[in-house]
Amino acid sequence: MKALVLSAGLGTRLRPHSLCIPKPMFPVYGQPIIDIIIRHLVSAGAEGIAVNTHHLAAQVETFLAGQQYAGQLIVRREKRLLGTGGAVGNFADFLSDGPFVVINSDVLSDIDIRRVYQEHKDRGHAATLVMHDHPLFNKVAVDANGSIRGFSGKNNESDRLLAFTGISVIDPIVYRFVEPGEACCILEIYRRMMQAGKTVTALEVRGHYWNDLGTPERFRDAVADRMLPEAVTKACPERYPDGFNENRTPAFRRKRLAGDGSDREYFRVETADCSLILADHGIHSSTSFGQAEAFTAIGRHLSKKGISVPEIYGFDRFSGLVVIEDAGDIHLQDIVLREKDPATVSGLYRQIIDELAEMSVSGRSGFDTAWAYQGACYDRELIIEKECLYFMKCLVKGYLGIRDVPEGCLASEFHRLAGAILENAYNGLMHRDLQSRNILVKNGRPVFIDFQGARIGPVQYDLASLLADPYVNIGEDLVSGLAVYAAERMADRRHPETWNTERFFRGYRLCCISRLMQALGAYGFLVTEKGKAGFEPYIPVALERLARHLEALPENDAGGRLETLISVVSTAKHRLADQAKSQAGACGIKGQAPASPLKTGSCH
Repeated sequence: MKALVLSAGLGTRLRPHSLCIPKPMFPVYGQPIIDIIIRHLVSAGAEGIAVNTHHLAAQVETFLAGQQYAGQLIVRREKRLLGTGGAVGNFADFLSDGPFVVINSDVLSDIDIRRVYQEHKDRGHAATLVMHDHPLFNKVAVDANGSIRGFSGKNNESDRLLAFTGISVIDPIVYRFVEPGEACCILEIYRRMMQAGKTVTALEVRGHYWNDLGTPERFRDAVADRMLPEAVTKACPERYPDGFNENRTPAFRRKRLAGDGSDREYFRVETADCSLILADHGIHSSTSFGQAEAFTAIGRHLSKKGISVPEIYGFDRFSGLVVIEDAGDIHLQDIVLREKDPATVSGLYRQIIDELAEMSVSGRSGFDTAWAYQGACYDRELIIEKECLYFMKCLVKGYLGIRDVPEGCLASEFHRLAGAILENAYNGLMHRDLQSRNILVKNGRPVFIDFQGARIGPVQYDLASLLADPYVNIGEDLVSGLAVYAAERMADRRHPETWNTERFFRGYRLCCISRLMQALGAYGFLVTEKGKAGFEPYIPVALERLARHLEALPENDAGGRLETLISVVSTAKHRLADQAKSQAGACGIKGQAPASPLKTGSCH
């Protein structure tokens, strides 16, 4: 048996990733697609395999040159794309001594190639196309005798529509219908054969695995199919003590979960015995440290330190897929919004603060800053660019449309704010987004999620994220009490001789301001750029809290009052009220007072 693996295509549906990596080299859980296909062919008895290349050909050729496959391997580069039919013609000297298999390089399947090959020989037809019933791709018309009548829909009512698997066996008679050097599609060759009275037959298969990896979504599914059995074995070893074999692979049920503010996608994956979460961070074809890689490295580090995070059972760098423990659907936000007993809420927050203190101190030990893909530490540049200016760009200017702002005065105040935060910081490992939607509660235990942005920085920032959180309202008295409790817990975890409670609270007050600006910038971006209107109700809440924290900030905390920022926030509040008034007026409801002008006095 000989075979041709079609590997010259441009992979346009996988761009931009296929611009730097050819589709046949996309790794499925660490193994290039083309390697999986060739090994499957060899195991089926192929003694000679041909591969055509074109797009980023050197990568495919270099990889194949480094492999040791049983049998003969021939690789030919096409200077110009010959198409699937032209590729068959280009290997006439190698393939014309008997029937040969042709397979697309983006098809993963466990279809029995040996049986398909034998079926073709037994039937004696010009070509045998392996077909199956796959509604998404059912386009090939097959008549009652199993002969193919066309490739773009039914010719008559008695035809069935089936999908081509990308696997076929062709008799050397095909070379009567291919012109030397001709660039064409293999379907055109089949049409010529059929018009000449040759039989192109369908071999329908069932009960097999098949996936066309031509799109990012289907590539993700193929990687997940390989990851999940191993992950289930790790997550539920008592249920599957011997791992999986072909007869024990579970039927996975996948359900897409509601997303958050990021572009990540989440799926709950269940078997009869186990439930896991599949997190899709997107394909990462770059050599740089990526988001999924950061999530995995940081998550495993935190787990080793005893911090309450989901266990990680599988990770694939290229696809960006991570399989993690299912910690349920109950967020801290859900509990706070429905719980009537303040003592219960307070107790839960104290548990979270205990975990926060532990993460800050023990989590820093052994933390590799290379894992922090967005930056190793919380520094001046981050505060100014990703929080202060992010707030101005995405909320004030982008969402509210306020353009006339005193940039120079604001720049001075932002620098003072950033300097004061860093001067009063008690640094440790910070989560950087520790709000109520990033804390799950499982069996009464808080579980931190979305920690991929962790880095070295002030523990006061995480406390500010938790207690100034716009998603919930836990009351000022409780907030004050929890802040005091946090200071005590932090003092217990650090050297007493270096602890200064006043400095801790000064840093906390300042971080409440920077954190609320970051949150408001994010809300503005998500609403205006991503169309996620669900974040819009939290804008007035966060803006009101930012105004309150600015007004209450002691003058000495930031080297003087932040008067310009206070004025900008005041104008933003009034602009928001004007928008609400306009919307209410459109519905026949009386609005509120008009906006006040922005103060543009001297810088402080």
